Amino acid sequence: MTAPKMGTHDNKKKYRFLRAMEISPKDDAFHGNTNLLDVEWWYFDAILENGYSVHMGVRIYHLGNSGIVQSRITVYREGKSVVEAVKTDLYSNTDISSEIPLIEINGRPVIEFDQKHYKKTGRWQYHLSLHIDNHAINLTFDGMTPGWKVETSDTCWAVALPKAKVQGTIKVNGQEFRVKGVGYHDHNWGYPPPLPVSLNYKGWFWGRIHSDTMGITWARVMMGEKEDLLAVVNLDSYDHKQGVFYSIPPDNIMLETGGFVKNRWQQIPTEFELQIKDVVPGCENLNADVQMKTIDVHYSRIFTFHYWRYHMQASGEITADGTTERLHGKPQIIEFLCIK
Repeated sequence: MTAPKMGTHDNKKKYRFLRAMEISPKDDAFHGNTNLLDVEWWYFDAILENGYSVHMGVRIYHLGNSGIVQSRITVYREGKSVVEAVKTDLYSNTDISSEIPLIEINGRPVIEFDQKHYKKTGRWQYHLSLHIDNHAINLTFDGMTPGWKVETSDTCWAVALPKAKVQGTIKVNGQEFRVKGVGYHDHNWGYPPPLPVSLNYKGWFWGRIHSDTMGITWARVMMGEKEDLLAVVNLDSYDHKQGVFYSIPPDNIMLETGGFVKNRWQQIPTEFELQIKDVVPGCENLNADVQMKTIDVHYSRIFTFHYWRYHMQASGEITADGTTERLHGKPQIIEFLCIK
């Protein structure tokens, strides 16, 4: 598959309006056996102030009560991969809550939602702890803005932390660093391996853009002749102001790609442009115009699927609620999954 140039101004395409909805902690818990053979995963990433960035993820592949759990740590330095560590455990050795986000592997908490903090403040906070070989992540993700979900018969996606303060320690090749930065967390479920084939999935782009007090999560899913185009704008909670999110209709989103290069025998884009122009009740002139250029790309595979994680520099501006914030080469992370 070659990633196409894309934009909503193509009148031949019709996009579903996948409206973001409010979530509860249960939405980020284990959903379990929604299909005979199921894949469910939790994704965390953070861009840190010392030039490092990290990804930590847990994937569950299970058939009923049997299966495996795959944990992963990926560490980047200035966008280049320096650690890619994977550990596999039996599903039977894993305790996973279906009520709150909580995953314990071999008796040790790996992902833990802080219920006390949530009941006291209403804010979402997670503690992550994962050790693989001589690498480790011990981080706290403290939500800065409300999460949301999109849930249909073929799309189950909870963005529990569109933007979070991150602090703690990471260990890289046995050397430990104290770090802080800005992070993101989402969770997907209800994706049996045959689903992409049955729905003629081609792949997706996904990304997030963080400015000082705002954020945008965006995605484009390619399914044969049909496509989904999605953008959600979040405003941070601060100074006792309640954060909010705005779900943007696809007709008001323009996403384009360019600068194509060959990578692993595939043509992939290295430049992205996102534009949003909308009027939302309660929000004055919600607009965005952001250009993203590649710092580096990390390739891996998920089954037979091709997967690229990009580190990008974002420049442009976001306007919402009467405030405009400008980005000047701000680091961001996006991904491209190519199924066929």
